[in-house]
Amino acid sequence: MEKKTRREFISKSSAAVAGVSVGLNAFSSKQTTKIFGANDKIRVGFIGVGNRGSQLLERFMANSDVEVAALCDVYEPYALRDKSKVSKKFIDLLEGRIPELGETFPNAPKIYKDYRDLLANKNIDAVCIATPDHWHALQCIDACSAGLDVYVEKPLTVTIKEGRAMINAQKNAGNTVQVGLHRRGSVVYQKMIKEELVQKIGKVLSASAYRISNMFPDGIGSLNPETPPPGFDWDMWIGPRAARPFQYNIAPYYFRWWSDYST
Repeated sequence: MEKKTRREFISKSSAAVAGVSVGLNAFSSKQTTKIFGANDKIRVGFIGVGNRGSQLLERFMANSDVEVAALCDVYEPYALRDKSKVSKKFIDLLEGRIPELGETFPNAPKIYKDYRDLLANKNIDAVCIATPDHWHALQCIDACSAGLDVYVEKPLTVTIKEGRAMINAQKNAGNTVQVGLHRRGSVVYQKMIKEELVQKIGKVLSASAYRISNMFPDGIGSLNPETPPPGFDWDMWIGPRAARPFQYNIAPYYFRWWSDYST
């Protein structure tokens, strides 16, 4: 029998995406037939390399079978990995949520502002999507249409209709798509449920979890529209949502408190 290599990709070798040390939840395991480069590495393009995207970039780079082939972000300093160019106001508002940037890549990745240009790169094998929630559906569907395998961050969608469209796109493409539902995929939590928790407390009928982020007294603040900082493509950030002026308490991090951009 022929020895399997990483050319058979995620579904059988569990290479790049499954090798990331965060839990994953796959809704497809169909084997792909993509042919990979002579160096036998999976060439991954990263769409959204801000706070969470930088964390994922670090995890992917820890895998010897991954090559960072492309970076895409609507904020130029993030795409260029140059913290010296990050807006001082961003740094003041977001404190520790600005990524350190400055990674060293064995081969310089291609840089994009528009994710569609990245998807058109025929040398890309898979993409990692870590953009704001309101972009997940379109970017995942477009990546499936481009024949790429996908890791897409949680939450999968903002609406159920979007989720159904994403699943249909994956079924039509036959590619592999994995969703970053970390607690459900982590072996630590799986072991706790299967082996330890039930033995100690009996059958679990319900559970509740809470996360409190104390932003007293200002919250995200009540800010007026302003001109976005240099290098920030606000129109592209808004994307499929209704046009509106830029505000510093919407992007790049505070979108989580706005129903148009998050769940």
